[in-house]
Amino acid sequence: MKRILHLEYAQPTGRLAPHFEALDRGHALARRCGGCGHVAFPPSLTCGTCGARDGAWVALSGRAALIQRSDTPDAAYALVRFDGAGNAAMVRLKNPEITTQRGALLPPENEAGLWLELEEPRNDD
Repeated sequence: MKRILHLEYAQPTGRLAPHFEALDRGHALARRCGGCGHVAFPPSLTCGTCGARDGAWVALSGRAALIQRSDTPDAAYALVRFDGAGNAAMVRLKNPEITTQRGALLPPENEAGLWLELEEPRNDD
């Protein structure tokens, strides 16, 4: 049985507002823990490593390396590690026909979530 579900919601951003505002511009803004220095993207207000609650915002390049990818008939997703971050994140791939292992963060279009555009293969001839 197939059902279509459409949801409209407003995400309360609160103290994570700088992160979401950066995403809207296609920028990666991570959180560096004030206790242990762990950098998380997507950020968390409580450090997953040491539990500290203080920290500072840090800009990342927005580039990421694919760890694992999963392709479906309708979409492709990947577990990636953004350069400069100590954790992994799940993203949707904008151009799944590309098979490279690197990509860059994109601003969201009409769908929520993190989007990554894979880089074209380099021709070093």
